Amino acid sequence: MIAAALWWLTIPAIILSIVFFFMGLRRRDNWQRAAVICGIANLLLFIIFLFVQLPKQRCDADIMGKHYEKHHTEMEELHRYVKASVADSCGVMLEFDGNKLNRFQVNDVLNDKCASWWKKDALQLKDSLMTVTGLTDEKINGIRQRLKSMDCIGISYSQTTPESMSIMFRYVGFALYNYNIYSRPMTDEEKHTAMKYPEFIPYNEYCTFEFMGGAIGPQSWGNEAKNDYLNQHQPW
Repeated sequence: MIAAALWWLTIPAIILSIVFFFMGLRRRDNWQRAAVICGIANLLLFIIFLFVQLPKQRCDADIMGKHYEKHHTEMEELHRYVKASVADSCGVMLEFDGNKLNRFQVNDVLNDKCASWWKKDALQLKDSLMTVTGLTDEKINGIRQRLKSMDCIGISYSQTTPESMSIMFRYVGFALYNYNIYSRPMTDEEKHTAMKYPEFIPYNEYCTFEFMGGAIGPQSWGNEAKNDYLNQHQPW
């Protein structure tokens, strides 16, 4: 998320690197040769960013639809795995940054309490949080590996609504894109909610795409983008 938010700050630095690279081609002393080498390194990093990282810094309903078709079986299996792993009357949100636990949120349904811990705090409190949620290191690692295999970053699940689970797909800037996965066809009320609100785009009876806006920027898909997609793809 931070890399995406700072993307525009990197553009001037990249342009300067390219300029210094070509200027350095005309020079002969050691310092200028070093500048050429740095320029080449920056160009290579820029190319890697364009072809590896940049595609992950954008998202739309078409991208989410193609990704869902490729991984929906894995998403359904992950839902079953989380449902069997989380303690009764408990909810949990796990978010990963690569192999590291980035966020651990616990919802104590019986006592109506919810709290989130990030980064170092999440790691330091992990043992006690696992005790509350019924999770173990093995189960958290199992969730992380399953998410990684489908190129997703987190889950949000509650035993009060065991038929559904959110799978975090990716951040773009401060916005988060989620899959809401259902283990049975959505009810009429759930379909109505998915069609009514601009935060959701229904894909089929078992999945909706959710746009969660951040502190700045758009807060939903927007009615125009949602209607354009639904005109091309009928969910039911």
